[in-house]
Amino acid sequence: MRYFLLFIVLAVTANFGVAQSLTVSETPAATNIGLHQYMISGHQVSITNGELALAGGTAASSSINNVTAISAALNNETANVFAGNGDDLFSSSFDLEGGDSSARIYARLNGGFIIRENIANFLFYNSMGEVEQSISNSSQSTEGESISELAADPKFKTVVLYNPKIVSGGEEGSRAKLVRNDLTTTDIYYSSNRAIRNVEVSKNGQFMAIVTFSPGTEDIAIVTDRFGNVLSEISFDQNIEGVVLSESGEYVTLRSNGRVGVYSVLNGERVGSSSFRSRLLFAEFIPEDQTIIALTATQSGSLLTNVEVHAINVAARAIQRQNYSSELSMTDQIPLKLERIGSYNYMLSGLNKTLSLRAQF
Repeated sequence: MRYFLLFIVLAVTANFGVAQSLTVSETPAATNIGLHQYMISGHQVSITNGELALAGGTAASSSINNVTAISAALNNETANVFAGNGDDLFSSSFDLEGGDSSARIYARLNGGFIIRENIANFLFYNSMGEVEQSISNSSQSTEGESISELAADPKFKTVVLYNPKIVSGGEEGSRAKLVRNDLTTTDIYYSSNRAIRNVEVSKNGQFMAIVTFSPGTEDIAIVTDRFGNVLSEISFDQNIEGVVLSESGEYVTLRSNGRVGVYSVLNGERVGSSSFRSRLLFAEFIPEDQTIIALTATQSGSLLTNVEVHAINVAARAIQRQNYSSELSMTDQIPLKLERIGSYNYMLSGLNKTLSLRAQF
C-alpha cells in the first residue's frame, strides 16, 4: 500500500509539471529581422534612435500608424506621407517658425496627418495635404504650461488633446479635451492641483484612461467612455507607466516599472496583481483566459537584454516564466500589441521580432 500511494504522489507531481508551461518563440517571418528592423502590416521599416529611416535620410519628427503602416515625416519645412512599402504618397509644405523644437507629426489612418506646432497648436491635415482645422490647446496661463500632447486610438476614432501641466497659483494642474468628428472640442477633464502623467485610448477607441498624479499622493487612473463620461477612478500606489483597457471596457491593466495590477472598471476592485524584479515594459490582462501576460527586460535605449516573458493566471494563482535568449529592440514609434490567437495562445508584436507565446496551466 505504501508503494502504491508513493506512485500516486509521483504521478500527480509529474502531470502537474507537464500541465504548466510557457513557451516563447519567434514567428517564422521574424527570423531574419535585425535589431532596428520592425514589421508593420506586412511591411518592414527601419528605425534607429527613434528616427524613421527614409530614402533621403532620417526625419526630424516621424510617426507610424501601425494599422496600415502609413507613415508621416516632418523634415525642415516639408511634411511627407509614405505608404508601408516606402512609396512617397505626397508632400505638403509647412512653415516651421524659428525652427520650432516642439513640432511633431502624427500619421492618421486615411493618409492625413496632424502637426503640433508652437507648444500647443495642432493643425489637422486631410489626405490631400490640406489644412482642415487649426486647434489651439493653450491654457493661456501666465505662469506657464508644458507642451501639449495628443492621444488617440490607431484609427483616430477618438482623439484627445491634453495639457500635462498647467502652473497656476503656484500649483500644477492639468486639463484634457476631446476632439469631435467635426473637429470642434469639448472639455472632459480639469484639475487645479493634479498633473496628467498620461492619457491612453483603447485600441477600439471606445474607452479612455486619464492618469493623474500629485506629489505625496497615489496615482489615479480615471477610466471614461469615448465621450468623457467617468466610469471608474482607480488608485495605484506606484507611478503608472502604462495602461491597457480591455476591448469591452470591463477591465483595466495598470503597470509601474516593477508591478502590474488588474482592476474591474465596474467596481474598482483588484482582480489580480504581481511584482517583478526586472524592469516591467509591458503587461496586459486577457479576460478570456484570466491571465496577465508581462514582459520584463534590462533596457538600454532601444536595446533589450535579459528578456523574460511571464504568464500569471489570476484564477489559478499560478505563474509561469520563460527567458528569451536573444537581444530584442523596441521603439516608442510602435506600441507593443498582444493578440489572442486561441486559449492561452498569443502573439506579441511591436518588438523587432514578433513573438509567439503559448501557456499551459
